[in-house]
Amino acid sequence: MGNLFLPKEVRLGQNRVDELVEIAEALHMKKAFVLYSKSAVGQRLTTLQAQFTQAVFYGMPKGEPTTTMLQVALQHLMSEQCDGVIAIGGGSVMDLAKALAVLAKMPELTLSEIATTKKVERLPLVAVPTTAGTGSEATMVTVIIDEEKCMKLNPGHPALIPDVVILDAILTANVPKSVTAFTGLDALTHAIEAFVSTNATPLSDFYALEAVRLLTDHIEIVYEEPHNLAAREGMLLGSFYAGIAFSNASTNLAHATGRALGTKFHLPHGQSVALMHPFVVEYSMESCRERYDEIAEQIGLEQGEQLILYLQGLNDQFGVWQSAKNVVDQLTVETIKDMTKSALNGNGILTNRQVPTAQQIEQLFIQLRKRLQHKGDFAWYN
Repeated sequence: MGNLFLPKEVRLGQNRVDELVEIAEALHMKKAFVLYSKSAVGQRLTTLQAQFTQAVFYGMPKGEPTTTMLQVALQHLMSEQCDGVIAIGGGSVMDLAKALAVLAKMPELTLSEIATTKKVERLPLVAVPTTAGTGSEATMVTVIIDEEKCMKLNPGHPALIPDVVILDAILTANVPKSVTAFTGLDALTHAIEAFVSTNATPLSDFYALEAVRLLTDHIEIVYEEPHNLAAREGMLLGSFYAGIAFSNASTNLAHATGRALGTKFHLPHGQSVALMHPFVVEYSMESCRERYDEIAEQIGLEQGEQLILYLQGLNDQFGVWQSAKNVVDQLTVETIKDMTKSALNGNGILTNRQVPTAQQIEQLFIQLRKRLQHKGDFAWYN
């Protein structure tokens, strides 16, 4: 049993971004709202503006999308009377674009009401990821930070899935190493968590395992060889498959704790999830050992326990632990309790095979603190 929700059309290959005008016309966009990442689009912006002479171009502010960013962009879109949305950028750009496409059509809705509304309408939507990645181009979820509540809202609805997705590896070739690492590890966590989720189905399992294979085959290559386009395309496709998998099966504890950590310390999402994932796998191992064994087999490992050390090794290799050293002194007892409360109030707790208590979540954050305090080579802490 199971359902599978997918984008209507996917275009894979180098220079497929040049087909945007054709796609916009097919979706009857007369005046597209092009939301883009300034750092990702770069010199290509001039070409795009020449192609889309009637479009409105809106540069995404830095940082993860917030409710304030959403309202400002929405007012601009509405005042320009745009009739479609094109997102070119990373997960933050696509998340903001998905929310915009819905609220421009249904301005009476709040973000929280999207998930509980039976029929959600939106403007035509095209997603062009420039990282591999959040998988947002494939998902029925948008993630927006509610600044008043100091938490991430992540309403889900099939209507949030884009109409058309373009997977063009050339757009990912100049991504900084740190972004390649953080987003790649985020994608790998999506795939693994989707496979061990309590909501997993044979349909989502297919995409999850294929994503694990693609991502682990290519993640170390793209980190060392940033302009290897074959490896970049493997990562992009793996991230897309992982997005399909977790969109249909859900993530779980690594994302629940990672969101709390990222929100508290303003860390990039992929970084915070990667920091928590090894500890979550260790905690969850006994509840779904056979599933972790299947994941290990895809990677070429002998058993599920080795997955913990594998993820730990990637964090070492990509400098993930070192990147978070500055938060060690802030991981106080009070802060850990606040993050635990935030994690328990978010998504991903009930889809974990072993549902954690507050004390167990606190222990995960304590393990992180011990690891970040450690100097020198890796040592595993229990």
